[in-house]
Amino acid sequence: MEKQSNILSEKRKEVEYVNYQTSFNGTKPESKTMNYEVWWDKDNENGGFELYDEESGGNDYYAEGGLWFSSELLTDYDGMFELPGTVVDMLKKMGANVEDFEV
Repeated sequence: MEKQSNILSEKRKEVEYVNYQTSFNGTKPESKTMNYEVWWDKDNENGGFELYDEESGGNDYYAEGGLWFSSELLTDYDGMFELPGTVVDMLKKMGANVEDFEV
């Protein structure tokens, strides 16, 4: 019998001000309903996240990324310049140690 992975996941909606920011310029912040999904495969010590604005179905604002852990400790991420606070909060709720990523 094959062992099934211990995968945790959570979805959340937040109304917040969002904008694009690059090294050259940025857009004016606007209020959007953002959908977040975070998952953590504890057996394989990795996971990921996805976020998008509800109003455009992700056509205006979309991001995704990877998460890497050492046991319960979040050690690295990829996909965005800064890991969103909502993602950090969701991981903390799942039991991850995210102290190096809290603002």
